[in-house]
Amino acid sequence: MKYVLDTDTLIYFLKGDVKVVNKMTQTNASHLNTTIINHAELFFGAFNSEHKKQNLEKITTFLSNINILPFCIESSTIFAEEKAYLKKEGAILADLDLMIGSIAIRHDAILVTNNTKHFSRLRHLKLENWHHIKLATTR
Repeated sequence: MKYVLDTDTLIYFLKGDVKVVNKMTQTNASHLNTTIINHAELFFGAFNSEHKKQNLEKITTFLSNINILPFCIESSTIFAEEKAYLKKEGAILADLDLMIGSIAIRHDAILVTNNTKHFSRLRHLKLENWHHIKLATTR
């Protein structure tokens, strides 16, 4: 199973969210991906933060260990088709989110995001939310 990790999921991981950290460590690392769009969003957040140096180091280290999927010709075509469909439906999605979703669709991957309601507007996009999964309890 191939996963594309949205920016919110990456932030949950970097902040040590137990559910997201557990799920990511239980998943084969070769199945974990993000997109060049999420890469840009993470770096913007770091450059815009009060702890710029610390955050830049943290995300640079993390992103060096994960596959970053590009916005390619196939993704661009999916983007255009989905944007036209959403416009006709009156359900516009922000372009960067539409690009992230298009990349995930192009790679037949599951987008892991806390914004499932938001991204569910995209046809053919598979979604999971690791932030809201139930933790196993021990008795």
